[in-house]
Amino acid sequence: MASQTKKKPSAANKKVGASGKGKPKNGSRQSAKARQAEEERRLRRAGQRDGILLLFLAVFLFCLAIVPGQSLWSEVQGFLLGVFGWCVFLWIGLLVYFAALLFLRRVQKPQIVRGMQLAILILLLSSALHILSHDTVGAGWVEDLKDAYALGFSGVGGGVVGASLGDILLFFGKAPAAVTVILLMLVDLTLLFWPKIAARLQEREENPRPPREKRIREPEEPMEASIKTPERVQAFPPLSRREKKRRQPLKKGFDPDVPLDMLGSTAPLPDLPPEILFGTGTQETKDGPSSEDGASAEGAPVEVLPAAQDKVQQPSFALDDIIRKAAKPVATTTAREDPAPRVRENGADYALPPYDCLEKPQIIDSFNYSEELKANARKLVDTLKSFGVETKIVDISRGPAVTRYELQPSAGVRINRISNLADDIALNLAASGVRIEAPIPNKAAVGIEIPNRTRTMVTLREIIETPVFLQAKSKLNVALGKDIAGNITCADLAKMPHLLIAGTTGSGKSVCLNSMIVSILYNARPDEVKLLMIDPKKVELSIYNGIPHLLVPVVSDPRKAAGALGWAVTEMLNRYKLFADNNVRDMVGYNKLCKKDPEKKPLPSVVIFIDELSDLMMAAPNEVEDSICRLAQMARAAGMHLVIATQRPSVDVITGIIKANIPSRIALSVSSQVDSRTILDMTGAEKLLGNGDMLFSPVGISKPVRIQGCFLSDSEVESVVDFIKGQEKADYDDEVIQEIDRQAAAEKKKGGGAAEGEGGEDSDEMLPKAIEVVVEAQMASTTLLQRRLRLGYARAARLVDELESRGIVGPFEGSKPRKVLISKQQWLEMNAMSDDIPAVQAEDDSEE
Repeated sequence: MASQTKKKPSAANKKVGASGKGKPKNGSRQSAKARQAEEERRLRRAGQRDGILLLFLAVFLFCLAIVPGQSLWSEVQGFLLGVFGWCVFLWIGLLVYFAALLFLRRVQKPQIVRGMQLAILILLLSSALHILSHDTVGAGWVEDLKDAYALGFSGVGGGVVGASLGDILLFFGKAPAAVTVILLMLVDLTLLFWPKIAARLQEREENPRPPREKRIREPEEPMEASIKTPERVQAFPPLSRREKKRRQPLKKGFDPDVPLDMLGSTAPLPDLPPEILFGTGTQETKDGPSSEDGASAEGAPVEVLPAAQDKVQQPSFALDDIIRKAAKPVATTTAREDPAPRVRENGADYALPPYDCLEKPQIIDSFNYSEELKANARKLVDTLKSFGVETKIVDISRGPAVTRYELQPSAGVRINRISNLADDIALNLAASGVRIEAPIPNKAAVGIEIPNRTRTMVTLREIIETPVFLQAKSKLNVALGKDIAGNITCADLAKMPHLLIAGTTGSGKSVCLNSMIVSILYNARPDEVKLLMIDPKKVELSIYNGIPHLLVPVVSDPRKAAGALGWAVTEMLNRYKLFADNNVRDMVGYNKLCKKDPEKKPLPSVVIFIDELSDLMMAAPNEVEDSICRLAQMARAAGMHLVIATQRPSVDVITGIIKANIPSRIALSVSSQVDSRTILDMTGAEKLLGNGDMLFSPVGISKPVRIQGCFLSDSEVESVVDFIKGQEKADYDDEVIQEIDRQAAAEKKKGGGAAEGEGGEDSDEMLPKAIEVVVEAQMASTTLLQRRLRLGYARAARLVDELESRGIVGPFEGSKPRKVLISKQQWLEMNAMSDDIPAVQAEDDSEE
């Protein structure tokens, strides 16, 4: 037992010792690596120091050779020229070469050998100059060196260095000496450039040229003509004798007559799709019977290997074809305009507005755009290449306001390297802003969108005259504009089913709303679509007052606006009850049932337009948010749709609940990335150009689509409205008006908002003063209200709780004061919209 107890500690000690020995090994490795890194740094610094000193020496010798001087400077200059002669400048260049090697730490055997070869070449050149200036060797070799020194001092000959070798060669005679020195120079040059010569010879051996009599001579024809007449080409180039010996037997089942690609052939290219020309696709060809052997081979689609695609020569006119295609305007087929007004079926008493109410689009020739596209394409590729990003342009799409250049990066290039160069690209192209879409959906390319120098206006008429708009079956089909390729873009509100529009002032938000409203007026009769418009600003939508499509006049009072939304919720619930009684699921099914039963009246679709959501959120935030959320969640099947616009896309206006229930969004130009994320949940809207430039993100699409919105002037809106008013007057629904007034009165009595509830019975009379105190101080706490208003702790604490419940201050944060959620300007706007608070403030002022 004693021995066992003694052995155990020894084993443990061995383990500890083993573990202890492992650590010094790791430490010694790390210290060795550190010493090695330190030694490398020391050597690098020493090499840089020696290189700089050698460069200064070369500069000093150069100045000594060309700058005239006196006394000692002149003697040293004469000695330098006498020894090296005219070739002194070549010797100085050799010093610069070695200085660069030292500085870059490339002093290795190949570089040293190359430097010695250059020195021998300079020596041979000095000897050649000496031989050309002397016929034979003089009386003595020493005397000849003195003559060479004198000639070199005057800048003639190769100096003493050239004479030392030249005199030896002159013993053969002048002509043999010249031939000898020239041959030696050629040998030295061959050795100097031998790596490149060897590589060239190896390339010639691996790819031998066919005999001259077997080369295929092409007829000199235009490229277009050769493309239109495809020919059968030779699948493989002629093989040399060595390659025939090394050739492996073909695998079983391989048909050599099937042309895999055009490698090694100079025949005209067949008619290939653009994907093959630019190396972004697969090739499918069908071969007929061969004209050489008469054997018939069935054509089969063959996939081109990636290695073969890289070797296929791209036609030189590829970029020109892309630019020519992009510069050509997109042809939009317009419908024939009938002289009689357009009348929809089952609407004999109502005629839809004619196209003459809208202005015709201006036709602008786009032939001169090709130079702009070509210059931008070359600058774009060169700019990316200067940053080490190799790309090639595969397509160009020119839109009304923006041109998208589609680039395919080379293998191994990360997409974020291109995305991070947006500002540098804008600088080099002198563009106001560049937006990068990486990657383009359903394409293996990166899109770089650059603003056009000349923007083309998109009018509403050129969109509603196209079959894309006219052939739509939905009554709620609205015109948006043209996408980045110039194609017509429309949207169906019934499929969205709700839309959120946000953008700063001047971005085109009101014009976008007017385009949607007029599109509906061109599509539907008053009995098919009803409109409910809410315009707190009182100037944007008031022009539509009097048209028969309106349920009620345009609502401009914020209190009545909340009541109108409350009526919409009630109408939605009534419709669902009606659907349940008739065993149908939605409005479409109910209207089909009405066609079978004449006693039932079909239901129209209801579209609610809200021009400024922020005003409503300040007036009655709780009621407006609740109504919008309930409508967004349930109103689609009831045939009711929301179109909400705001110019303040902040989180207190577009709340998370509203965003979650409105999937389709349009972002116009905004001021910051934060606003863009609030609308689209991604950046990009801050780089838009304004004036209708928008990002459209409908439901079901992962990335937004850039669209240039159509323009609609006020005179065009007035013309359409006057035409509609001329044939039918507005017939407002009194029951709807009474219901809206009742809802507004109920909400006012209930006091849902912060500004509305301050005059309620349950609120503290000191609440307005408490709000003024916290808004002025931009902080809230119980002690602050006790000190400023001279209140007790319990009453001040109740006031703080009431402020929190009304959304004026934030939650409890421990020892820190509470945050104030509204600014002084917002508080003043709330007071201006409220009828109770000014009276309370007046009473307080009179008491003081």
